[in-house]
Amino acid sequence: MRVFISWCTAGVLLARAFAPAEANGQATVVDAPDTVFVLVDTMSATGYVAAQWDVVNETDAAFNLMVTRSFGATATPFNYPFVEDNPGSYERFCWGTSCFDYGQNASTPPANVLLNPGDTTSTFVSDFYPNNVTGSTTIRYCFHEPAELTSGVCHAVTFVVLGTVGLEEPTTVKPTLAHMVPNPAQDEVMLSFDHAKNGVLEFRNLIGQVSHTEQVSEGLTEQRVSLDGLADGVWLVTYKVDGVAASTKRLVIR
Repeated sequence: MRVFISWCTAGVLLARAFAPAEANGQATVVDAPDTVFVLVDTMSATGYVAAQWDVVNETDAAFNLMVTRSFGATATPFNYPFVEDNPGSYERFCWGTSCFDYGQNASTPPANVLLNPGDTTSTFVSDFYPNNVTGSTTIRYCFHEPAELTSGVCHAVTFVVLGTVGLEEPTTVKPTLAHMVPNPAQDEVMLSFDHAKNGVLEFRNLIGQVSHTEQVSEGLTEQRVSLDGLADGVWLVTYKVDGVAASTKRLVIR
């Protein structure tokens, strides 16, 4: 679901599109936005938008996480490596007890976050500064142990700066999986939808394996799903429309 809210500090509207992150059996990224839309009347170097999500340890082992980040396509100009007062958009991120300004590619050890089994941290934030530049910038953040640079869980967020004076709030509604009741569940679960379109529900375990699917029909508001054959534990339920994840929620089966 994309929810538009006014954000007065920089005169923006922020749209968050929730989708599953890449998973590899370590941490889990929860409620991470795919896209942040910035509709700005007056952009400046002091105005920014923030993308935040939780990182959860749903395994039975503790791990100590750092963050590294890399860029996909960026708006032009993009101020990287960062030089103060140069033109272009720029970004910083915060993790643990520290924020890493404008071009630093990885968190440093004092900011590592120790996650014991069942722990959640809400300390990650990505701050994006449009700095009067329109266009799209994609940034990928990976959460991993210091000695495991090629493993971990990663998520990419795209900041889209659409324009200046005269832009109106988009009115297009998006299909979404709104609620799952009960949660935790045992034998079955009732799912509620907003603006449902023809699609599919995928029930995935924490290593990304799809163990069950259900069809969703356009206009549907509620659907009861049997949980027979699904093991106890945490499942990620993804509602896909035209092959694209519209929303993902966590379901606990006991």
